[in-house]
Amino acid sequence: MKKSITYQSRFSIVEYVVSVRKNVSMSVMRMALTFSKLFSSVLEEHISPMQSLRVIHLVVACLFAVMPASMPLLLRLLFIGWFGLTVLQLLQGDETD
Repeated sequence: MKKSITYQSRFSIVEYVVSVRKNVSMSVMRMALTFSKLFSSVLEEHISPMQSLRVIHLVVACLFAVMPASMPLLLRLLFIGWFGLTVLQLLQGDETD
């Protein structure tokens, strides 16, 4: 009896995690679609949801690289490197889209 309850509770936890992951991914895609519509209206050309996620990633990387003033130099260099990699990903993603 205890084993069946244990397996049942583990199974329900797995189901819960799967449903949360599904809800989060649906929310992210909904947000990406909203931002792609916004970017498309501003730029007056079609922007895909993946391109809008890349632009949001670029903005976050830029904020981390530029905004904090009292940051150790090594950490700032890491954030600047992250920003550079994000720019490269955005440029390479535009070629493949």
